[in-house]
Amino acid sequence: MYARMVTSYVRHHQLDAMTAVYRRKLLPMIENQPGFKGIFVFNDPDCCKEVSITLWERLVDMEAFNVNLLALKEEIVPLLETAPEVEIFQVVVPEDFNALHPPLSESSLGIRIGESF
Repeated sequence: MYARMVTSYVRHHQLDAMTAVYRRKLLPMIENQPGFKGIFVFNDPDCCKEVSITLWERLVDMEAFNVNLLALKEEIVPLLETAPEVEIFQVVVPEDFNALHPPLSESSLGIRIGESF
């Protein structure tokens, strides 16, 4: 299991626009990708910082999706203050991600993808 963590500093008053791109464009693209296991997006409005973490079954699955992200570049770049920092991690706990009970889902996280924060 692998995690891709992207830390971005978003232009002042653009966090809502960035969240909208995630909901309208990224989620529909990523949900059906081979090896995709989940996504978390966090933001700190006080410093306009956003962190997204995507979880992938295999490194090759994550790398294959990077090509699809190019389609969002034109929408995302104008919202950013600086270039995002991308880090790749191997998930070591839990060792068997599929053994999580309950699995990561909207209901187990207590959220609905479509609701506003």
